[in-house]
Amino acid sequence: MLECDLELGDCPWTRLAEGPVSGTLLWNGPEGAPVSVRIRGAHSRRFPRKSLQVDAVDCRLPDPPPAEHTVRRLHLNADYIDPTRMRSALCFRLFADAGVPAPLCRHTRLTVSGEPLGIYMLLESVDRDFCRRRGWKPGPIYYALNRNANFSLVSPTTRSLKQPLETGYKAVARADFTPLRRMLMDLNLAPDRTFAAVADRCIDVEGYLRWLLVAVFVGNRDGFVHNYALYRDPDSGLFRIIPWDYDATWGIDVHGRPARLDRVPIGGWNRLSQRLLASPSIRRRYRRLVVEMLNGPLSPESVLPLIDNLRSRLAPWIDKDVQTLAEGGDFSTGVQGLRRWAVERRTLLLQELERL
Repeated sequence: MLECDLELGDCPWTRLAEGPVSGTLLWNGPEGAPVSVRIRGAHSRRFPRKSLQVDAVDCRLPDPPPAEHTVRRLHLNADYIDPTRMRSALCFRLFADAGVPAPLCRHTRLTVSGEPLGIYMLLESVDRDFCRRRGWKPGPIYYALNRNANFSLVSPTTRSLKQPLETGYKAVARADFTPLRRMLMDLNLAPDRTFAAVADRCIDVEGYLRWLLVAVFVGNRDGFVHNYALYRDPDSGLFRIIPWDYDATWGIDVHGRPARLDRVPIGGWNRLSQRLLASPSIRRRYRRLVVEMLNGPLSPESVLPLIDNLRSRLAPWIDKDVQTLAEGGDFSTGVQGLRRWAVERRTLLLQELERL
């Protein structure tokens, strides 16, 4: 288990509630690095256990692999609502197995100003370092922040045209919103008869369908209208979708309450997924992918060993997690819930496939 120490001085949580706090991070080397830390998240910041964003100050943080790789930003996710502390890690592993670019993550035992906080998820930021690690050319990146990032021209809140069209997104490193606006216009205004061709010119359709299926499989209802990032390849001009924030999955909602097995339909529920699956050729591609993935990396034979291996690695540390879990949380019961979901969710999706 990786150890991560943040030294933020006295009364860190009082000061963090007011804004960023300067301090020192020690996590992957013999010497501490100067950092700026703030509480991150929207809904999650109301929980007793806070998630943190860590930014390097006048330096870069060592983060292999690959050798000599460095990063400027890290995220420490509390995953408070998840009694297993496994959901995010399992989701990102399934995305990777499905061929979808996803943030690297690892579990760590976090200490803040001498106070042990238990198990956190150390998560790679989606930024230029994310691109560099994967050999991608630097390109614009946009974070989907709220329900307005639904791939539509119409706001689900106001029921009117978005003003501006990039409402719901945040640009990384002050990226130009022009390509994002153009993509949204093209995908929404293309006639049905030419939509498939337009989609292939705007987005990595295969990557999107793979992302869609994994998001559907793990039941991330929020993931279709926010909790994702978009990267635009400067050579091809295609947008790639990258998952983000996956603790409210595998049968729990954003409050940690039980979520129904059929809560997320097989086609997801944003505007882009609707248009893609309305195209006969793309729907056929998705149907083939569903069968292939549910009999491969999303099959019980693949998923259950992942759950069991992660459980065996975390079990010795869970009892030492001094932070209170969400009400009703229990590690062993939670793990059994993950195993049931892996089996029953696959069965349900195969039944829904007949009607797709």
